[in-house]
Amino acid sequence: MARPRIIRETRREIPEREPPVSEEISAHRWLSGESSIEYERLSSSRLPFAMYLSSVAEKKIREHAVGEAHRRLEVMGFLLGDVAKWKGKVYSIVSDVVTTQLKSSSSKVRFDPEAFPRLFAKLDDSGFDYILVGWYHSHPGHTCFLSRTDLETQKTMFDQPYHVALVIDPVNEDVKAFRLAGDGYEEVSFAVFRPKNGPKKVRTRRLKVTPVREE
Repeated sequence: MARPRIIRETRREIPEREPPVSEEISAHRWLSGESSIEYERLSSSRLPFAMYLSSVAEKKIREHAVGEAHRRLEVMGFLLGDVAKWKGKVYSIVSDVVTTQLKSSSSKVRFDPEAFPRLFAKLDDSGFDYILVGWYHSHPGHTCFLSRTDLETQKTMFDQPYHVALVIDPVNEDVKAFRLAGDGYEEVSFAVFRPKNGPKKVRTRRLKVTPVREE
């Protein structure tokens, strides 16, 4: 897949901002094993998580994946939000998600080419710019990891330190977040938070992209 073409870009400094405090966050209900242990370790360290996923976005992702789980169909979408730093650590805040009609099977998924322009038209009509802080997709019954094609998508489209790939398995009720690390990828911890005033409107670059995931 070709690298996305930037049609307009706004550069800005990453602001210093305290992340959601411990009273506002919780572990995702599907965290298990080492992911759960790492969440507990990081939550007590007072250092920021790599990503903070709003309860609004979490519910949309989970319901999207569960809704197609009985047919073993993968789903996908974009993570929209903001980027900040705290104590020298950069982190992303996912306020909302966006998706559209998909062409998918049990092992691959992509946006319907005819629906993709409508997706960006709706974003343009929203009245604000946005940051793509990553993407999500499901592995129904296949556990959570990045396939070779997933990794290529991450390298091509989401290569910034704050970019995250959230993978959810609605059959085994598992979820993990990943980012690039060297030539491969690594799992990162994230927390779910309840936004005080709804999704935040932010300003940054817009990208014209057509992500495709195939095994």
